[in-house]
Amino acid sequence: MSNIFYAIGDFFGIIFNGVEALGNSVNYIYIGVIFTFLVVWTTKMIKHKKDGEEHASS
Repeated sequence: MSNIFYAIGDFFGIIFNGVEALGNSVNYIYIGVIFTFLVVWTTKMIKHKKDGEEHASS
């Protein structure tokens, strides 16, 4: 039974070493994607407000 737990521990150790090697690059990618979506969403909301579609019914 302890072999299973050691195997799980070794597996997660390898994964965490891989994540550590990536560093902050993944975080910068997430920041860029979220910022891009925020800008797109804001421009679409401004366009809707200009077109008078702010409170349009479905």
